Amino acid sequence: MSVEPKIPTFIQTTDTVEQKHSFDFWRDVVLTGVDVTPFESDAPFSACRMVAPSAHGTILRTVSTPVGVDRTARHIGRDGRDEIAIMVVAAGQGYIEQGSNGALLQSGDVAFHATGRPGIAGSRYGYEEIRLAVPRASFVAQVGNPQVLTGSKLSATPLRGLLAAHLDAFATSVSRMTEVETGIAIEGALHILRGIVHGQHGAIDGRLSVEAVRSLALSHIQRRLHEPAFGPESLAASLQISRSRLYAAFAGGEGIAATIRDARLDRAHDRIVMMRKTGARVASIMASCGFTDPATFSRAFRRRFGFTPRDLLSQGVG
Repeated sequence: MSVEPKIPTFIQTTDTVEQKHSFDFWRDVVLTGVDVTPFESDAPFSACRMVAPSAHGTILRTVSTPVGVDRTARHIGRDGRDEIAIMVVAAGQGYIEQGSNGALLQSGDVAFHATGRPGIAGSRYGYEEIRLAVPRASFVAQVGNPQVLTGSKLSATPLRGLLAAHLDAFATSVSRMTEVETGIAIEGALHILRGIVHGQHGAIDGRLSVEAVRSLALSHIQRRLHEPAFGPESLAASLQISRSRLYAAFAGGEGIAATIRDARLDRAHDRIVMMRKTGARVASIMASCGFTDPATFSRAFRRRFGFTPRDLLSQGVG
């Protein structure tokens, strides 16, 4: 049986060149589609970027010291790129301006940039950014006209947080994903964005595949395992889909409730292992994973792993 190839990922980093040439490398080799200006010309420059291109779009994660970028008509005419980038500020502060829109950005913000139009962006404090770039045609077909979004940021809502978490998980996992899985992850991101921009619409919900529903749900579950009241109903409400659509996405296994329970137990197991040498208390780990009753937690843990949480903590099994 043939194994599907994984998405290629590339690391571009100034660590591969001498410090005195680091900015020149970043400007001339990595960020070739923009003019780049360092904000701290006397300070050492360092940056690193992960790039994972696919047929559906490109996901990037960048960490850099302060820099400003300017994409002009000259760059657009030279490379002809016409993509819409969804940008998540993972750390730091920055700004973006495009057309008549502009915004100051800080950690947690989600903003947009169109590579087919001139615009500027940057950070005076250093930054970490996750960026999903999709062809304009795909964005228009699945979300709508990007003109009102480019150069601006989304308001702070639960769905914005879900979109940011989804892109973070996508960037972390993409090196282990196939082309098909990458397409599902990108479809999921655009579905969340549709929900933010347009609100709840039955037609939009109907276009989302079962695989994308499952991908979105699993991503959201990881964000909310610490909430004791989190369950299938609140998950369906957060994803703006019907409960029947959610249950259908998990029909082939034990079900959505069991998936949430097992995710809680897996997180508790991992935290006990990580914290075993620091004298961690089982009660605090239990609470951080959304369990409220010690007896119920211990029984479920034993059923899943074959030993109790205290066995794992004190004896080092598992």
